[in-house]
Amino acid sequence: MGKNNFVYASARVRANERNLLNREKLHQMIDARTMEDAVRVLQDAGYGEEGEQLRPEAYEQTLAKETNKLYAFMQELAPGAEELKVFAYPFDYHNIKVLLKAEGIGVDASSMLMKGGTLSPLQMQATVRERNTLALTTHMKKAVEEAVDTLARTKDPQLVDLICDRECYADIVETADHSGSRFLKGYVSLVIDTINLKTFARCRRMGQSWGYFETVFLEGGNIGLRTFVGGYDEPLQQFASRIAATALGKACEEGGASMKESGTFTNLEKLCDDALIKYVKDAKYISFGIEPLVGYAVGKQMEIKNVRIILAGKAAGLDGSLIRERVRETYG
Repeated sequence: MGKNNFVYASARVRANERNLLNREKLHQMIDARTMEDAVRVLQDAGYGEEGEQLRPEAYEQTLAKETNKLYAFMQELAPGAEELKVFAYPFDYHNIKVLLKAEGIGVDASSMLMKGGTLSPLQMQATVRERNTLALTTHMKKAVEEAVDTLARTKDPQLVDLICDRECYADIVETADHSGSRFLKGYVSLVIDTINLKTFARCRRMGQSWGYFETVFLEGGNIGLRTFVGGYDEPLQQFASRIAATALGKACEEGGASMKESGTFTNLEKLCDDALIKYVKDAKYISFGIEPLVGYAVGKQMEIKNVRIILAGKAAGLDGSLIRERVRETYG
């Protein structure tokens, strides 16, 4: 779709951006004396249905509903926009994974399926059950066929994840490439870089060989496989110099230092998310086009992640300062 097709949608998004939770609101949730007080901040921000009283113990259901609202809103704004499929495909592939694994052990997966994909949960359920792949993309079809064969031979459900993740991001990259939007292509490349960097760090920590890393590496990012393999035996802080010119140079250096000190990936994951928010914030300076929609969608996704971090932390009795350290940058 051309930029002019998004004039109305961009105006609607700008209006909704004012309702996003900013850092002050998130800190208000962190400082709340009770879970009830924290959830009240969400109630005031429009979470839940009209007239619904949010329950602290059911916050995961609340966040799932908010995610569904986000993608329903995006579809309402730009029905049929191919560009927005970059946000829908992960739900499709989640459902494919769930259905194939459930089929393998003979259980009903209906309750684990998610809305938001290009196919509804019911459509995907019928498609996978009947092996009628006409409604699937080429990559989805490949994922189903390869995963079915691999699961039958190996009985290893983890391989289903690897196959589906590879084909999911192949679909996403193709969609971004066909969009003609440099902004969308840059966003998708950065998402893939963050996934590869986190996988790189985990594989090394687990003692996996670079050959194994090659099997889980996702194509389509700015940081190529040769760069990762070339620095596979280097400390993460040293490897950071290889990607210093990219958007993840700082995340790699500071995240590596935190890992060395604490032994956890928490700060690396946060810094990768912060890099994504920093990138999409440029959409605020674009009057209309796909960019404001992408920026808003990513910003809202990160808001939901932040709310989950805060409420899970409070439920676990974590100190407020520790929760603050884990909260990501905001789009608002």
